[in-house]
Amino acid sequence: MLIAEKRSGESEVGAGLQLSPNASHILLQWGLGPMLAQSAVAPTEVAIRRWAEPRSYARMPLERPEDGAPFWEMLRADLHAALKAAVLRAPNVTLREGLALERFTDNGQTLALRFMKQSESIDIETFSMIGSDGQRSMTRKLLGDARDLDRPGWEAWRTLVPAERTPDFMRAAVTNLWLGRDSHAVHYPVAAGRLINLVVIRRSSARDDNWSRTGDPAMLADLAASAAPTLRELIRQAPDWAVWTLHDRAPSPCLARKAVALVGDAAHPVLPFLAQGAAMAIEDAAVLASALPTPEAMTRASIEAGLRTYAQARGPRVHAVFKAARANAFNYHLPKPLAWLRDRRMAQLGADGMRQRYSWLYDWRTPTDRR
Repeated sequence: MLIAEKRSGESEVGAGLQLSPNASHILLQWGLGPMLAQSAVAPTEVAIRRWAEPRSYARMPLERPEDGAPFWEMLRADLHAALKAAVLRAPNVTLREGLALERFTDNGQTLALRFMKQSESIDIETFSMIGSDGQRSMTRKLLGDARDLDRPGWEAWRTLVPAERTPDFMRAAVTNLWLGRDSHAVHYPVAAGRLINLVVIRRSSARDDNWSRTGDPAMLADLAASAAPTLRELIRQAPDWAVWTLHDRAPSPCLARKAVALVGDAAHPVLPFLAQGAAMAIEDAAVLASALPTPEAMTRASIEAGLRTYAQARGPRVHAVFKAARANAFNYHLPKPLAWLRDRRMAQLGADGMRQRYSWLYDWRTPTDRR
């Protein structure tokens, strides 16, 4: 098996991610638990606050023994390092970096792939291909889905603040969510508690398509001024900012065609308002692995049948996540008095009621391996 990675070198450090039990149980099955546990933080709950008020008015538990898997928060680079280490240990797997897919052709038996590495073209023949090449997937375009990404009008400002600069409650293993009109913020500890990952979401008409760009702190001055004192101080402590223009798009109508399939953002880029982008890619990989035939039974027909099974299994799930993330984009940023009604409803639900609202998401587990 060949894994062709477009990037060369390490991924960006300055980005955190959340992995709920629907994804973390898969990482445990893959044997990555010991390595990830060294740097991941397992939050006990989500504490929800209004943008300008320090007191939390609703909480949702995240640490539940009955889940059988942790809710993890970590640096994206730490997850990448664990996955890469596992790949390098795996027999019969080759990782080649710096390869960008240019095209492929299918003669009905094999695929002829052409990659570019700088100015050099590299041709590879294979039986099948899985495209995990991100929001602007070349694989997806070559499969005939050339739709543009949607720009719902948001951007994410991300930073990492040394934990020692922050108040005690920010260092606790808790996910903090601050909801405001046309903005919200999320922060939680990562890197074994040494850093606080802070993300500020705000409305934006920017059409910058770069993966990230440097942010000018002065552009957050008005938002910071209107925030609760503790949140305002955390924003001001940021050593630097990286800014992402947020995109999504309804899941591809073709998650698999013949011997080619799409996973992760290549298939279904979602807004981060449900914290499920990485989790969906991990779910995809687990379902795909369970659907494909064993090496001994692998033929072109069995591969195509397995990829059809994968696509049928994943379609409803990823559509539901796409719609729920879009709904949160609306619900998180309500004006008054709708925001008051939202907050009152969350307070009335209580901790257990809040967790039950997400049982459809967090309680998902991999299908039984039919092999």
